[in-house]
Amino acid sequence: MVTTDYRYGRDPHNLAHVSTDQLLDGFTKILTQCRAVLRPGGTVVVTTRPWRTHGELIDLPSAVLAAGQAAGLIPEERCVALLAGIRDGRLIARPSFFQLKNVRDARRQGIPLHLVQHEDVLIFTRPKKPSAASRPLCDRRERQAGTERCHYPRSHRERRL
Repeated sequence: MVTTDYRYGRDPHNLAHVSTDQLLDGFTKILTQCRAVLRPGGTVVVTTRPWRTHGELIDLPSAVLAAGQAAGLIPEERCVALLAGIRDGRLIARPSFFQLKNVRDARRQGIPLHLVQHEDVLIFTRPKKPSAASRPLCDRRERQAGTERCHYPRSHRERRL
C-alpha cells in the first residue's frame, strides 16, 4: 500500500509546520483565549504527546503544561491515556498513522525508534477568583473601603482578569 496524504496540509501558518517555539507560542495564545471564554472554575483538557525531531525526543506535554500556566490557567491533573486497544484480553498498540510512518522510516535508515504508547491528558482550570495581587490597586482599595468609587483613571481597570 502506498499512501500519499500524510501531511497536515500545505498552509505554512498551520501550527504543524512551524518551529517548536512558534508552536508553543501558538498554544499559549490558544489557551489564553480559552481562559478568556471559560467561566471561573471552568475546565480545558488538552491531549498531547512527545515527538521526535532529528532523533531527539521533544517533550511537548511538559511544554504545553508550561504554556497553560503562562496563559493563566491552573494545572489540575496530568494523566496517561494509553494508545491501545484490547484484543483477546491483551493490550494491542494503536499508534497513529503518522507514528507508524515515522518509526518505519527511521528503522529503514537504521535508527532504532520505538512507538510512543501513550498521550498525556492535561487538565487545566480557570482560577475561581483573581488573586488580590492581580487586581488593580483601586479595586483592592474599593474592596477594603467598601465603596464602589475609584479616584484613578479608568484606563488601568482594563488589566482586570
